[in-house]
Amino acid sequence: MHIERHATLRLPIPPAAALPYFTPEGERAWVPGWEPVPVHAPGGSLSTAGAVFTTAADGEATLWLVLGVDADASRAEYVRITPGNRIGTVHVHCRPDGESATLVEVAYRLTALSDAGAAKLATVTPEAFAATIAGWRAQIEAALAGG
Repeated sequence: MHIERHATLRLPIPPAAALPYFTPEGERAWVPGWEPVPVHAPGGSLSTAGAVFTTAADGEATLWLVLGVDADASRAEYVRITPGNRIGTVHVHCRPDGESATLVEVAYRLTALSDAGAAKLATVTPEAFAATIAGWRAQIEAALAGG
């Protein structure tokens, strides 16, 4: 099974301030339990192409490869592998929305590696994905407000 999901969220900050919230270290500010563990951090950064890190969320170990974080283009791209379950890519693009806001486009492309992975992907309906991204907006706005 393979799925592709896309959603957009609006943040009340410019793209240069929004993009860091979608980096391995920046997600710590708003994702409960997000603790990237470095495997390979070129130049000491997990936001550099070629960086590798792991996460353990919802009882799953996931391996991440940073394809690139480009501040000038306001883009971040990752490969994520949950061994024996699913593999995919994550693309984030921040673009201006007026003077001081950002539209963040998030795209996931995921392929099941097993029956368990297919069952997991079956729960990621377009509606469920949109709800997840809406939750991200609320979490980031809470972080921006100091909560």
